[in-house]
Amino acid sequence: MLNKLAEITLRSLITKNNLSRQKLFLPWDKIQKIALVISKDETINKSALDKFISDSQKHIEVFFIELSSKTPGYGDWKCFTKKDKTLLGLPKNPVTQDLATKKFDLVINAANHSTLFASAITSALQAPLKCAQATNFNEAELIIEKTIPFNLINYLNDVVKYLKMIKTN
Repeated sequence: MLNKLAEITLRSLITKNNLSRQKLFLPWDKIQKIALVISKDETINKSALDKFISDSQKHIEVFFIELSSKTPGYGDWKCFTKKDKTLLGLPKNPVTQDLATKKFDLVINAANHSTLFASAITSALQAPLKCAQATNFNEAELIIEKTIPFNLINYLNDVVKYLKMIKTN
């Protein structure tokens, strides 16, 4: 029952956020600021991710979802813990209001597509282009499915590959 209520609430939030957002497909070379949403549910190789971030020559801010933890796991990432979620498992209002003030060129949601919290974070972040692995809640325009077994770096390389294919006038 709570999960259905959370899904309805999330759909409403995403619809509201999408109405005020100008959507635009950007090629990789026009993207400067990236928000990367990842979850503790996935296997994270921090050193490989740090190398990817460094090699990309883009400003990449990581939003790490670890809702079962009481304290943040990383000091250099924006970590979301138990204290940041509501009873429905969605971000609290101060969290989404803070995220709505941030501006990015691209948001990549690499968290599990069934994670409502990650979809809410993706929706709250301001960017003309959003990428995810599924269209469950319609929060992203560019859908790139995960490979099984999932490897975050391979997924990010796939995203970059497809963004490099986008041509604009």
